[in-house]
Amino acid sequence: MRSFRVYIVLVSVLILVGCKSTRNVPDGSYLLTKVEVKNTAKGISKDAYKPFIKQHSNVTILGGLKFHLWLYNLAGKDSSKWINKKLKSSGEAPIVYDSFLADQTTDQLSIYMRNKGYYHSVVVDSVKKKRAKKLKVIYDINAGEQFKVNDFAVQSNDADIEALVQSDSLNSLLKNGSPFDVTLHDAERDRITKYLQENGYYGFSKEAIHFKVDTTLGNYLVNDSLIISKARLEITNGEDSLYNHPTYNIKDVYFRLGVDPKKVVKDQNEYFAGFDTLKYKGLYFLHDGEMNVKPEVIYNSNYIVPGQTYQASLVKRTHSLLSSLRIYRFINVSFQEVQAPDTAKGDVKWLQCNVQLVPAKPQSYAVEIEGINSSGNLGAGGNIKYQHKNIFKGAEEFNVNFGASAQNQQTREKEGFNTVEVRAETRIIFPKFWMPFKVSSFRKRYNPKTSLGGSYNYQRRPDYTRTIANARIGYLWKGNKYVSHSFTPFGLNYVIVSDIHPEFWEQIKDNYLQYSYQDHLIGGLSYSIVYNEQQVGVRKNFLYANFNFSEGGNIFDLVAHSFLNKEEEGYYEVLGIRYAQFIKGDIDLRYHQYVNSVNSIAYRMFIGIGFPYGNLNVLPFEERYFSGGANSIRAWPVRGLGPGSFSSDSLSFYNQVGDIKIEFNIEHRFKLIGALEGAVFLDVGNVYNLREEESQPGGKFAFNNFVEKLAVGTGLGARFDMKYFVFRLDMGVKLKDPVLPKGERWIPANRAFVWDDLAFNFAIGYPF
Repeated sequence: MRSFRVYIVLVSVLILVGCKSTRNVPDGSYLLTKVEVKNTAKGISKDAYKPFIKQHSNVTILGGLKFHLWLYNLAGKDSSKWINKKLKSSGEAPIVYDSFLADQTTDQLSIYMRNKGYYHSVVVDSVKKKRAKKLKVIYDINAGEQFKVNDFAVQSNDADIEALVQSDSLNSLLKNGSPFDVTLHDAERDRITKYLQENGYYGFSKEAIHFKVDTTLGNYLVNDSLIISKARLEITNGEDSLYNHPTYNIKDVYFRLGVDPKKVVKDQNEYFAGFDTLKYKGLYFLHDGEMNVKPEVIYNSNYIVPGQTYQASLVKRTHSLLSSLRIYRFINVSFQEVQAPDTAKGDVKWLQCNVQLVPAKPQSYAVEIEGINSSGNLGAGGNIKYQHKNIFKGAEEFNVNFGASAQNQQTREKEGFNTVEVRAETRIIFPKFWMPFKVSSFRKRYNPKTSLGGSYNYQRRPDYTRTIANARIGYLWKGNKYVSHSFTPFGLNYVIVSDIHPEFWEQIKDNYLQYSYQDHLIGGLSYSIVYNEQQVGVRKNFLYANFNFSEGGNIFDLVAHSFLNKEEEGYYEVLGIRYAQFIKGDIDLRYHQYVNSVNSIAYRMFIGIGFPYGNLNVLPFEERYFSGGANSIRAWPVRGLGPGSFSSDSLSFYNQVGDIKIEFNIEHRFKLIGALEGAVFLDVGNVYNLREEESQPGGKFAFNNFVEKLAVGTGLGARFDMKYFVFRLDMGVKLKDPVLPKGERWIPANRAFVWDDLAFNFAIGYPF
């Protein structure tokens, strides 16, 4: 009955929105409700036509609701009132059909089709009135036959350039037999320009490239010629002088350090004349006073060297490497033509490279008092942070962080701040690999870094108190624009668990879980690779993938078997502590799809498994997976789901973890008013054990029934985008609860919703 009432309310709202949609449409005009493109061209998606459509219908959310139009129509006619101004600025005015824009669209689509090689295409627009003041527009494209390239040729009266471009013909985007496509011509111009700039042609412009097309062959064939003109030089009598494009070599490279931009603008020559000069491995370093960075650091971050042929990509790589040092707030790489050296031969011209480096502030301090959220646990805390970006004059980044916090760990018995944490962490990152052998070329190709770190963490939770000391050495490097790697050859975790809650200990003391909550030692390696297509400030679809692998205890086990004796219980100890052995791997896949200016969809899949063995036949608790909370299955509290169909109502707090985690999420996000965004989400997942335990019946993973034990939740969310961070509030609702008996797990089909089926999560940032 309750569900029926909700349905009636929802339908009433939709009807209300529909009735008001033409409120601000003038008489004699029509609201454009839909734009449809019908086409017969193969290989061209409907999305390709969108940029050429001059008039789209009002944006929708949730599959068809024109919320922003409805918001605009809520505003009254008195534009002096604040509420009316706010509603109109946050909403969207009705899109009134304009026949002139429809004609423009038809023309633009016709031009686009011709540019794609469909010279005989016909585009016709028509309107279909739905009811009073509403219509939709249909653009019908009869593509016809697509023209193809019969013969493609490269021509130039500059013989050197023609020979160079011909030698790279295998990479050409234009080939005999390919469809004739103007967009490929533009791309080919860019490709050839980049190729020539990589081969010494500094200053070559794509304006020197044009095309000549012969469409008179018949049979839908064209002859296509790419023509590269000579360079032009204007002379005094108004005529132009043509000459071959010159190639350039690098004569000298100057790094100008400690530059004050204000003084450079006034008198550059006089300003740099007062600098001291240091020559290091063929490079010149101009500095005012003491150098704030070792020349070796800049040398290892530079691709541009005297005597080499000019290459545009080396300029970009040098800029990127210098930026990654994080000690300069402004970097400018420029060139000036200079006289050739006495030993120079041939017609090659010469350049002097000037790299201007404006230093950034090396040190920073921060005191933070913050509200925090960790997987749905609210609290408050504070941090004192210190950072030095160049502590040893080698662009070493040194960080120290001291902090404390108190949180409300969710329990079945509502309590106050019952989790306290005190932490201290330090880390230093060197812009090179610490290796027993030289890898200088690796620095330039992969931007490697070495990280040394240590931390101390004291935590008091409802179920136990633990202390964790950590030390690690790691290597980080970039594979390419999208790929980054992290490798920790050795990390050490020293964990002391004390003061376990009696109820919790009673539950685990006679099974394998007790070893997860005793003192233990973890030492091993880990590797992570991240693929990320996201670009900051760019709204486009992107893929994110993160793969992690780690192992623990094998080094300790090798030492123990060689030099130590087993304890009476049959395991080894190092430093008086039992060490854990395991392997663990997981993958996190995400795809973000931007539908239009107000709608986006985010997809996520996470699968992970940890396998314990040897000296401690159970995963340590910090290596085990959990589900639920603000960034997981949001209809359940953090650590409140699983493993499998197991229910732990006997405990007053949530601490449900497993060896395996499977999770799928999808979230539709849409803009509402100003900084407010909405979301609708669906979460599916659970954690499982590798083996069946008497204390956790139903928790084991099995291929024939793990799907039955997947939890399903849905819900609504609100996000407040404050530019620098996002506040998020989600309300999750259980749809399928694996702890219920078989046949009764889908809640809507078996009973009415109750308060315990809801969960509220407050968090900072998006869940994925």
